[in-house]
Amino acid sequence: MSATRPQRAKRNAKQDAAYYCSLGKDKEGFEAKYIDSFKGRGVFSCRPFEKGDFLFEYRGEVITKKEQENRERIYHNALKVFMFDFQFNGQQLCVDAAREDGSLGRLVNDDEVNPNSKIKVTRVDGRPHLCLFAIKDIGSGEEITYNYGNSDWPWRSKSDLSRST
Repeated sequence: MSATRPQRAKRNAKQDAAYYCSLGKDKEGFEAKYIDSFKGRGVFSCRPFEKGDFLFEYRGEVITKKEQENRERIYHNALKVFMFDFQFNGQQLCVDAAREDGSLGRLVNDDEVNPNSKIKVTRVDGRPHLCLFAIKDIGSGEEITYNYGNSDWPWRSKSDLSRST
């Protein structure tokens, strides 16, 4: 008779987010790939994920709104897209992910029409973390996307033109 090892209980999505945020590492099951010269890189799933699953964190340096404004004055336009502003405890903050650090969250592309994930501010050890959660089931090989929000992103007008031709 062979002994069976008891299965570990699966963490819920919030526990999963807290675990990976506290480690400062990305969860396995994803890979970054070069897409094309217009989109650059993107993040793709290597296995299926279910609606509600924690995917990974949009990691970077958490800074104040004032510091964000200072950095935006000196950053090249290509770096400004890595600034993610959000509210936490009534304060306007920003995650500056402009520095290439190998994390996946900064490579997730915008999809205003049909995103498959959403960023939620998650508190871990009293600090804010921007976590991506699946808003629908995601199949293996799918690109992970989220809606960057209401803004005048330059690629949206270009992609709108390509859709109408």
